[in-house]
Amino acid sequence: MKSAPRVSVIVPAYNAAAYLPATIQSVRQQTFQDFEIWVVDDQSTDDTVAVVQKLMTQDARIKLVQLSANQGVANARNVGVAHAQGQYIAFLDSDDMWLPKKLEVQISFMQEHQADFSYCNYDVVDDHGTQVGQRKVSQTQLTYQEMLKGNRIGLLTVMLTRKTALQYPFPQINHEDYACWLSIARSGIVAYLASDLILAKYRKHQTSLSSNKLQAAQWTWTIYRQHEHLGFFKSLYYFIHYSLMGITDKR
Repeated sequence: MKSAPRVSVIVPAYNAAAYLPATIQSVRQQTFQDFEIWVVDDQSTDDTVAVVQKLMTQDARIKLVQLSANQGVANARNVGVAHAQGQYIAFLDSDDMWLPKKLEVQISFMQEHQADFSYCNYDVVDDHGTQVGQRKVSQTQLTYQEMLKGNRIGLLTVMLTRKTALQYPFPQINHEDYACWLSIARSGIVAYLASDLILAKYRKHQTSLSSNKLQAAQWTWTIYRQHEHLGFFKSLYYFIHYSLMGITDKR
């Protein structure tokens, strides 16, 4: 009987046919090869499913879940986690990419430090893959109080133990990744920087909602008040920290 893979990679996909091959290839080119890839199709209307099915013929580690209704990226990730068999869970959106040593470096750190939650640094690229920025986190570990000051963690860099991922699903709200990290941190789990290296590439689209700073600010305030249930003045305190981080672009 085949043993479970060490890592399960969760890739939610909606109308992702254009970028998905490069995303999946960046996983297949990892120096660490003990993984499975769960692509969760959220009722795409383009050729996403056909693209995944073609990739599946090339690599048996690629698996496809087709959802019966479009319910958003948070649900798609949660479905992927529910199917995953790996000891660790790593997240990668369908248009982002990893550099070859990402899994090797992160797995080594997680095992050595018995960590439940780790993250790393990444480049920001445009629609054509040209670098337009870089996200380097200055702090080597993030507690709940530090995490409230703003979301420093790129989802494409996160690795969780399977137990943690199952225990803390993504909520169905805007900024669902940040809300998820806060829920984990609130429980006392510390997030650790696995390496100073740049290990991933985040694709920032000109039309992406996350590029709208005003929208992101509104979502962050909502998380403070409605998800974390912070009082007005405590919310304002952390929102000022969040704003300063946005202005200085320091993480």
